[in-house]
Amino acid sequence: MTCTANCSQVGICSFNNTCICPPCFMGNRCETSTNVIQFSLTFAIQWDIETTDVNSNFNIPQFIYTFVITAMLVMALTNNIACLQTFMKHDIRSTNCGLLQITYCIAGLITIIGLEFRMLTILEFNQLTQSYSYQYAACNVIPVIVIIMVDMCMWLSSALIVEFVLLECFNFNLYRSRRFAVISSISGTILTIGTHLHEIIARRPLPDPIRASLYSCTFAFPLPLDIIDKTLRVCHVILPLTVHFLGIIVMIVNITRRTLLVHSRDDFFHVFIEQCIKRKHFFVPPFLIILSNLPHLILHLKDECEDARNTNILRLHIAFNILIYLPPSITFFVYIFPSKSYMHQFQTTPMGRWLKRIYNCNYKRNIRRISIQSRVISNKTVFSNLSFSARIIEK
Repeated sequence: MTCTANCSQVGICSFNNTCICPPCFMGNRCETSTNVIQFSLTFAIQWDIETTDVNSNFNIPQFIYTFVITAMLVMALTNNIACLQTFMKHDIRSTNCGLLQITYCIAGLITIIGLEFRMLTILEFNQLTQSYSYQYAACNVIPVIVIIMVDMCMWLSSALIVEFVLLECFNFNLYRSRRFAVISSISGTILTIGTHLHEIIARRPLPDPIRASLYSCTFAFPLPLDIIDKTLRVCHVILPLTVHFLGIIVMIVNITRRTLLVHSRDDFFHVFIEQCIKRKHFFVPPFLIILSNLPHLILHLKDECEDARNTNILRLHIAFNILIYLPPSITFFVYIFPSKSYMHQFQTTPMGRWLKRIYNCNYKRNIRRISIQSRVISNKTVFSNLSFSARIIEK
């Protein structure tokens, strides 16, 4: 077979009848894409682990990824359980904010648990079985559920920003009907599931480019569906980030102008900083959401080809992708810790009372230790003074 017939569409035949592959492609026929932009998080992690020096007895990337994702799971469980106990308080769950935050916590837990389960499959189980049912669940179901939950968290946090704007800028009643939260949650669920259905249907396990006997969970859509998929993925990031950004601007400007008007002040910048600190519980969530998603978006939009054989690019892609999962892992520090009222409610929960008892016990123990040390130092000082006085008298 000639090179022209054997090369894929991206390959170029050389004079010696071999294929010359462009960037982001490899293989005898240039049939394998190495474009990291097309890699899912788990496939990128798998690629990095498999391309690490096999002669080494200790796979450092595998250890780091396992440790990081396991730590995120522990943080997610602790944070979201603490948040759910707080948000289930009557004063909070009776509001639109509380209902949205409860849904956000549940979606966040599913996200991180699914990510951990997917990590276990690529590390342990992919080599043990080649059954179609396992491959379908590991490739078409679990990753798509994780992606759906991540996008749902983004849209729920956007709905929370809209609720903050309505409360702060338009004086809506905090305890009004929870219809907005119910409609937002249902709409967000339908929206995210509907825009990811094609992935469940079209994803296919492809031959592993490194180990021919195994498969890699990635996908290659036909061109029209590929364009639609890329558009939807960008929209799921850009639209919520735009809502967060505009919400921050509207709240900051409105709060600052109102404070200047009420108190007859003209030091705009000072009032701006003052109000940002005072109402940080409004601004911390959107800022964190934006900062955790923007690097990954910029990396993907700046270039259509990022070759996975460049280890630095590959690991940067993985790091920015993992960063997206940070907000659902630290919900306590996103929504409760910046708010005095939420912290007060948290202190009345079982976890809050338990932590308070531990804090009080440690505080009392430290006080006793400091008191004992002070008495010992005082006794040493008195004894030293008496000894000095005795020596003077003897002289």
